[in-house]
Amino acid sequence: MALLRATMARPWILIAVALSLGLVATVLNLSGHRTTGRILILASPLDDHGKDLGPGMETLLSDCLEVLAGATVTHASSLPSPADLDRLPPDTRLLRFAGSRSGDQLTLTLEWSTVDRVRSGKAWSVETLDREPPLEAMRHMVQHWPLPVRFHQLETLLPASSQNFWLLLQSLSVRNDQSAAAQLEATQRLVETEPGCAIAWTVLGDHLYRSLWVDPTKAGIGLNSRTHRAFQKAAGLVPGYPRATFLWSMMLTDTGNQGVALEALKDAVRLRPDTPDLYLGIAYASRTAGLLEGARRALARRSKLLGPLAAPSSWFAETTYLYLGNLEAFGQELARAGSLRQDASIHFYNGYFALLHGQDKQALDFMSAGSDPGMNPPHFRTLCRVYRAYLEGRPQDGLVELREMDEIRGKLHIPDGEWTFKEAEAYAVLGDADRGVDCATRAFVQGFSCAAWYENSPFLAKVRTHPRWPTLRRNIRERQAVLEGSFPPSAFEP
Repeated sequence: MALLRATMARPWILIAVALSLGLVATVLNLSGHRTTGRILILASPLDDHGKDLGPGMETLLSDCLEVLAGATVTHASSLPSPADLDRLPPDTRLLRFAGSRSGDQLTLTLEWSTVDRVRSGKAWSVETLDREPPLEAMRHMVQHWPLPVRFHQLETLLPASSQNFWLLLQSLSVRNDQSAAAQLEATQRLVETEPGCAIAWTVLGDHLYRSLWVDPTKAGIGLNSRTHRAFQKAAGLVPGYPRATFLWSMMLTDTGNQGVALEALKDAVRLRPDTPDLYLGIAYASRTAGLLEGARRALARRSKLLGPLAAPSSWFAETTYLYLGNLEAFGQELARAGSLRQDASIHFYNGYFALLHGQDKQALDFMSAGSDPGMNPPHFRTLCRVYRAYLEGRPQDGLVELREMDEIRGKLHIPDGEWTFKEAEAYAVLGDADRGVDCATRAFVQGFSCAAWYENSPFLAKVRTHPRWPTLRRNIRERQAVLEGSFPPSAFEP
């Protein structure tokens, strides 16, 4: 999987809103399909003695809105431009906040509006809570926000202790793998003192999952790992908890447990059918299992929920379209992702895309850019160097780089079969079919079972002439068929 270690945050807490705002509450039919509220949370500050915990509060708010109201929550760094506001549904609710810590008390100002009211120049509805215990402030907000509450689980989401509330916000504000790994002991203590707090268990799972890329001995691998148990605990406390289920499914997919991931996602979608990240998780688990039609439908559903300002995933390059053979759609996704960031992964996939079109010169330019020592993520930077060596006529140098990377990742014990498949392609391109078939077999063992791309990737051509290929191909098809029977595309329809 082309995993981009970017922000994992997603918001949580419910906000009080003046009823005079005139927002029309969404009518929910609990016995059938329903239309829920659409919320756009704007990046906002929350001061904790000079530290900004705004990202943590955003995640907290998002979680609460998704869990308690079943809302569709999206995020923006600032108020959309007038042209972008014109593209959004007029009843989309906008939320921004400002707050601070006083001792262990919370001071919080929340502002609500709608796209229609902002376009009309009308004032935002404002509510201020001054120095209240965080849990009491949250209860007040939930009682007054402009959405009906479908699930009364606030106390199961939040810490009971005011001090632990701030520890939770600090943990939710972590934005990189190294910091998450360094925070593990504090996060473990948090769940020990707040064992009934689903968000605390999700944060622990998040930090353990991130530590897989730094020091997997702290987290373990697979279904017996601390990571798996933390997410399982969160989902047990709050069934269908979207962020916990999404992160859990990503970890399960990375460790070759697509079937378990898809089962958890299927259960969550039944309860929270309007949460975009659940469909991203379905697409990832499905595409790596070869269930491409299910992945395509999940992406379409996510796009519909996110609306006209939908941004590409910050987690990975969306290879579903590649595996489907829709190069035009794959190219469009790369262009959209590239408009938001330029890192080693984007350069690699642009070079990969150019090679698919026989454009070696353009491919070399992209792989050279991705090889820059300052580029991240590191494993994509190395892969760019491997392909750069190939394009410059230095296949032996490329093989040396590739073998070193393969050895390092082997020591980390991180399965991630989709990534291992990329190594198999690189070995084949560089002419080492034996190593290529070894890697392709390992990718299968690690859970990557997309028969279409094993059979059609032009980079894997030399592997498909290897004597071991027919057995590998048969095994891939058999596993994919089993998963297709268990998870037809209709299994995830809302």
